[in-house]
Amino acid sequence: MDIDRVVELIPPVIVELKKEYAFSNDAIKDGIFRLLEKHCTVVYYPLNNEKTRGFHVKRFVKDKREDFVFINTANPVSEQIFGAAHELGHVWEVANKILKEMPGQSFTSDEEEIIINRFAAELLMPQDIFMHSFFIHLDDMHLNAESLKLEDLIKLAVMQMNDYMVPYEAVRRRLVETKIISSQVSDILDKHRATISEVVKLFAQDQNTMLDRVTAKKTIPGLRTMLEQIENNKLLDDYTICKIKKDFDIDSVSGSLDEIVNVYTGDQLNGQK
Repeated sequence: MDIDRVVELIPPVIVELKKEYAFSNDAIKDGIFRLLEKHCTVVYYPLNNEKTRGFHVKRFVKDKREDFVFINTANPVSEQIFGAAHELGHVWEVANKILKEMPGQSFTSDEEEIIINRFAAELLMPQDIFMHSFFIHLDDMHLNAESLKLEDLIKLAVMQMNDYMVPYEAVRRRLVETKIISSQVSDILDKHRATISEVVKLFAQDQNTMLDRVTAKKTIPGLRTMLEQIENNKLLDDYTICKIKKDFDIDSVSGSLDEIVNVYTGDQLNGQK
């Protein structure tokens, strides 16, 4: 695989996808979930003893292949976000889009995973703004880029984690990919991986951040409404409906909220000016 050519092709693919799917935020952060939900069925569920961030499958639904993505909500939010961006790369078939620009080439499954990871990094941490924010933090801390203590580099990495809501390992790789740090410095970080992992947790605690928050959500967007329709039309037996509600922690809405209200529309507000 010509990795340099792949790296060149990923940003234009993202630009085209942004045009096609109408989103423009530079730092997508947890907006990645809404984007993913727009293009496939997403199942959010905690698997406490599994290391997986998530996975993507295609299944036939009424003679049509549909995309399904699972996100493991037992992981911290930052891991869920990177996992969602990775699976979005599979849903969008990014590897195939890149392959069309590389006639005569083919990718192994491992190479495709490398491509999708790079896509997720570029989508969540666009090179230009990633580098810009890093050096702003460097200046704000009055640090010298040519003589940086490892501890200060980790502080900067945690700030980047917070800026883009991604895990430490994603930031470390992105620092190498953007050539902010060399492969030699990356090797030093790898050598101290266990210690750094604990230091990252300490520095993350010093910030008002959701990085290490575990949501443990159990949901499929739209599931409550779907179950209400199924129940009202008696399309499933009561036992199955109750089991689904229990598995996904769906409680009934108590009380009556049928009162009719009105809100101001833009035209009404403009008429008041």
